[in-house]
Amino acid sequence: MIRRPPRSTHCISSAASDVYKRQPYNQVELISFHSTSKGVVGECGLRGGYMELDNIDPFVSEQILKLRSISLCSNTVGQVMTELMVNPPKAGVNSPEVVAKHQKEYDIVFGGLKKRSILLTDKLNSIPGLKTNNIEGALYAYPSIFLPERAIKAAKEKGLAPDAMYCVEALEECGLVLVPGSGCGQKEGTYHFRITNLIFDTEEFDQALEAFKKFNAKFFAKYS
Repeated sequence: MIRRPPRSTHCISSAASDVYKRQPYNQVELISFHSTSKGVVGECGLRGGYMELDNIDPFVSEQILKLRSISLCSNTVGQVMTELMVNPPKAGVNSPEVVAKHQKEYDIVFGGLKKRSILLTDKLNSIPGLKTNNIEGALYAYPSIFLPERAIKAAKEKGLAPDAMYCVEALEECGLVLVPGSGCGQKEGTYHFRITNLIFDTEEFDQALEAFKKFNAKFFAKYS
């Protein structure tokens, strides 16, 4: 969880194991997911993950297990990464050198994610025509785009969704790969895109955002 103070966080899964043992909360069903491509591990190329069931009807749990048992599992490397994610090096189990090295890398990666999430949020909100919420629990921002009517009309003439045209022009202009919200689903009459902060060189990331800011200014000037 990446957050800005004074916000606090609460683990829903822990609540399900503690508070949810009491009435009426013990009737609440909760399914949690996590994967190696998200969070601090951030290994997008090494696919692996898990699903946790809390207070799920036993019959439903059995059917889910049955379905997963007849499906292909993650490759071996993905399974190894998942094990490392849920069971990292621990004092008293692994050598002090391994534990220290893991903690150092963890702090560097998490610190970088937090720094870039704040940078991305602030930069996007400084760009006219865009607005985004703070990044708190993922590697992405989903800013809304308030597109000019001329841009919407031009996109329709090209047979493209307006936010898709915006993303294509961003790619051509500044080389930034954005995912249009129209491909994921969005409220009719609204537009957004997805952008990641999973770029390890913060200086390079800042430069890319500056280039994107210049593109946005040209785009709005073109269609305003």
